[in-house]
Amino acid sequence: MNRRPRSISVSGKPAWRLPASFHHLRALRGRWWAYRYWLLLALPVVALGTAVGLFVFTVTHSGTFTGSAVAARPSASARPFAWPLRLTGRVNILLIGVDVTISERRQVLPISRSDTLMLLSFDPQRARINVLSIPRDTFTVIPRFGPDRINAAYAAGGPRLTIRTVEDLLGVPVHYYVKLGPASFGRIVDAMGGVEVDVEKDMAYTDWWANLYIDLKKGRQLLSGDQAMQYMRFRHDDEGDIGRVRRQQQVFLAIAQRIKSPAMILLSPRLLQAFVQHTQTNLSVSELITLGVFAARMHTADIHTATLPGEAGPIYVYLDEAQMRQIVAEMFLGVNSQTLASTAVEVLNASGVPGLARQTAQRLERLGFRIVRVEAAAQLAQTTTVIDRTGRPEVARALADLLGRKPVTYEPGSGADITIVVAQDLIALDPVKVSQNPR
Repeated sequence: MNRRPRSISVSGKPAWRLPASFHHLRALRGRWWAYRYWLLLALPVVALGTAVGLFVFTVTHSGTFTGSAVAARPSASARPFAWPLRLTGRVNILLIGVDVTISERRQVLPISRSDTLMLLSFDPQRARINVLSIPRDTFTVIPRFGPDRINAAYAAGGPRLTIRTVEDLLGVPVHYYVKLGPASFGRIVDAMGGVEVDVEKDMAYTDWWANLYIDLKKGRQLLSGDQAMQYMRFRHDDEGDIGRVRRQQQVFLAIAQRIKSPAMILLSPRLLQAFVQHTQTNLSVSELITLGVFAARMHTADIHTATLPGEAGPIYVYLDEAQMRQIVAEMFLGVNSQTLASTAVEVLNASGVPGLARQTAQRLERLGFRIVRVEAAAQLAQTTTVIDRTGRPEVARALADLLGRKPVTYEPGSGADITIVVAQDLIALDPVKVSQNPR
């Protein structure tokens, strides 16, 4: 039985949607050994994805990567997941690592902020995986709440508002999420038997309110899960949050080496159990396995990482908008920003919903697309379509993916290079499903 389709609902805005997943392995929990081969391939994905939402590596060729996929009433040709365990479309996954706040009575308060945000994008067309780190102090506008650090979105509205905020900031769809609590990463590292890291300097810091105690000495050493978390969370030096992101990447490269060890095969059941117990996600087991199989084909050179560029101040990190557009275009659209700026795009409203074409055009403009015309279409349409007028297939495909893997046609014409016919299927029907299970 297929799972109910999901889409991300943005009030008054077009939905960024991708199709739902393929067959579910519902019998997995009761007899998971029947699928042990695929689980062993996927476990590095599970382990590292759990690791405070940073990178996903593979058993044979480790690396970092991101992914996407969810949609409303998709056609068969639009599904990014296909049987058997095959990824056919771009998938974007937001990894959210949350912290805790401790009261004066040493009680955990129900107020958490996202300590780590990473957007991962699996790109089967180019056979690569991209990972974008978002500094927790990034200055942005949180929908309905106003200007603040981006990590405040989780405290205000949980995963759903965090997804909405990241979508508004970057202009690209987020289709899945994985949320990790403060202990999740440490449990994974402990299940692996620790991780060897060259600690760059002595580190000592205590934050009683955040339940954070850091005491590390310089030098190469085997870190426990708790020690690895200390190293990754340290941010009290001249680099601030940027240095913290860099150390996170260092730890995960070390984890990649650990994952290659044959001993990991024996530890796989422990890793799977740690993931199931300490994460919350809307990814199904079958989808996790599919991403693991895809990652297993990747080489290190196919894995690309970046951090949102900006200037760190005493309170906020202020982004460089031009550099951000360039990074987003290359990592999540598969084209460079110069190509986007030189492509004339017109948007026609065939949905019957006033303003939908304008809203779509405004979001595309933020990404760097050159919008030359927005007007009503001659007639209504049921399916949003991207029309390539002058032979620019890469840009047309990028637009189609942004709008939910819509069909692309080639119809030569004058005027705009690409025409987008916005139809009724672009309207959000259901909000994104936020899992209540700790999986």
